[in-house]
Amino acid sequence: MTKLSLYLASMLLGSNFSATTPMIQPPAHVSQIQVAAAETQLLDSLNAERWDRGLSILSENPLLVEVARAHSREMYEKSYFDHVSPTPGLKTPMARYLKALGSTPAWACVGENLFYCSIVDVERGHLAFMKSPRHRENILNPRFEQVGIGVYISPDGQFFVTQVFLAQVD
Repeated sequence: MTKLSLYLASMLLGSNFSATTPMIQPPAHVSQIQVAAAETQLLDSLNAERWDRGLSILSENPLLVEVARAHSREMYEKSYFDHVSPTPGLKTPMARYLKALGSTPAWACVGENLFYCSIVDVERGHLAFMKSPRHRENILNPRFEQVGIGVYISPDGQFFVTQVFLAQVD
């Protein structure tokens, strides 16, 4: 309990709050607050998993949030669910990140987790990530230092989540 309390205190004191990250305009029926709340809850859940295992918490990277939000929305708009995008120049998670960055760092490692559900269910998403060996590996990878989580809730209530993880040397 002490670890969790310390983690929550560090999150509150050190948070840059998702609401400060530019929002892709959600559908009319979905508020920006609802999207930001889901993203924050997912971030808190993955950092709690890391904290419980003695790993450093991941800082939220606003650029990664934008990349993740765009991918979640694109999957809905282009009717697919995959790490590989049909959009030229944005095929892979690394390509999407580098395009948004506008430069090439000396070294970067990018990981990506995807979740889809026909209803908005943040807890189900986090549990699905933790039950999947590959997704869990990204969440608990000690090399990753930053994360961006992007949620898109479609007009018919479908829930798309993209988590983009980053370790980088400039």
